[in-house]
Amino acid sequence: MARSRTQTAPRWRAATKSIPRWLIALALALIFLFFSATVAYSAYKAHRRRPPDQVHLAWVKDPATTMTVSWRTYRSDTPSYVRYRLKGAETWQEWVGVHRPSGASGMLHEVTIEDLSPDTEYEYRVKGDYFSVWSETHSFHTAPAGASEFDVVYVADTGLAGRKDGLSAGTQQIIDEIAEMKPLLVLGGGDYAYFDSDKRYKPLDRAIDAWFNQMMPVATQSPLMPTYGNHEALLQESVDLWSQRFPTPAGFDHNLNYSFDVGDVHFISLFTIFEEQGISSATLKWLEADIQAAQAAGKQWIIPFTHVSAFAEGKSHPSNLALRAQLGPLFEKYGIKLVISAHDQAYERTYPLVDVPQSMTATSTSKSCYTLEDGVTWVKTSPGGKMSSKGGNFSVFSSEVAPRWTVYRNNTMHVFTQLHFTPDRRLQVKTYGLKGDGKPAAVIDAFEYTAGNCGA
Repeated sequence: MARSRTQTAPRWRAATKSIPRWLIALALALIFLFFSATVAYSAYKAHRRRPPDQVHLAWVKDPATTMTVSWRTYRSDTPSYVRYRLKGAETWQEWVGVHRPSGASGMLHEVTIEDLSPDTEYEYRVKGDYFSVWSETHSFHTAPAGASEFDVVYVADTGLAGRKDGLSAGTQQIIDEIAEMKPLLVLGGGDYAYFDSDKRYKPLDRAIDAWFNQMMPVATQSPLMPTYGNHEALLQESVDLWSQRFPTPAGFDHNLNYSFDVGDVHFISLFTIFEEQGISSATLKWLEADIQAAQAAGKQWIIPFTHVSAFAEGKSHPSNLALRAQLGPLFEKYGIKLVISAHDQAYERTYPLVDVPQSMTATSTSKSCYTLEDGVTWVKTSPGGKMSSKGGNFSVFSSEVAPRWTVYRNNTMHVFTQLHFTPDRRLQVKTYGLKGDGKPAAVIDAFEYTAGNCGA
């Protein structure tokens, strides 16, 4: 007769049955909390150990022997250290700077490296939060001590990439194209973030943070020297908050107007923000004295760059006639050859002009070459990525036929302008245009000034 076997439950199961369910639930909850806390703490550490951002270069002192570096960290007690070395060297040197007051969340740092060699390439990296955190290695090139060959780029009206209304379709490609060129210097022409119509980043300081971060491919390798536009100064923004982020040389009117030399070229950043109003008499007096000092120092080229345009035929932002009346006679008097501006979202270039604002006579009918005997060429380079909010497009020209003083105009592309200086006293100007569709930028306009003869 077969015997029946009684199945005995495993001891662990019996033990489990003796544990109250609430205690099991509590244990599981504690395990879940432990792992959640571990993940959260790891994420927190990764967040706090983020590399420094908003890295950008400037020239506050002699561009041939110094470089100023600014950046943002997230801890307010992080020291301001920059490590630098000659390109390809093994040993790092270190320079200490200061915290720079600003509205940036975290801390803004500023270090001016001195005793550098002219016309020399260096590598550098900046200190981040915590002991071992540093930025990636970047590079810069000091300015030449005298006449030399180098490139400068002017760009304005950029906006922030990725706007929901699609108006900044060209911004990222403009930045990428300029970064690929690696100019010695970049001139910012104003109207950077368009905070009044792009509220993805609030408050304003966060929009400024976003703009400096998007400019890092350019500004980590080329000093970015600004002028300010009507958006920074008037349209729900603050020029004070913007100027806190940009180290500049000492100048006039709280450094809103300033100048600096690169080799034998003198650059003047001129603060113009109004559509119909000119600059103050005090600013005009400062400007003339600055030009006189540059000429007395033997500078070959004097390049004023500004935001609002004295010559603009677009309907979005027409010519500022008061500015034209002030600057035309002054620039002709001192032999200025090139003025660069923006504001109206279309590209325009005049012939070399004299007797502005009266007859506005062209001194040459050539479209491509001028001598030092010719007049002043006025270039309007806009937009650098962001189209006009007024019409949701590029600026519409006020007439189908260009004014008689206009050599070339284009209101179908995003643009930036390159200045190429040579030791034999030539200034070659090329403007690049792109659609923002990924196709490479192409030269849409080119001309030059020469101390020799055209065609020689």
